[in-house]
Amino acid sequence: MTVQQLTFLVLVLGMCMLFSGLAGLIGFGVARLVKAPVNRAIVWGSFAALSVMTLCLSMLAIVATLVT
Repeated sequence: MTVQQLTFLVLVLGMCMLFSGLAGLIGFGVARLVKAPVNRAIVWGSFAALSVMTLCLSMLAIVATLVT
């Protein structure tokens, strides 16, 4: 793997982390919108962030396998 490919994959991983955090914030906001208590809203946001990060990492593993 070249340095350019590794740099690109690290940038993609950073974008996945950003999207995961954004999905967590959206999940938290939706939970608070439906009047869920704060502790339950944190659980909803965490679950949304975990789901998006899992999806991103699985797609990144597929792309990294195809690139190398």
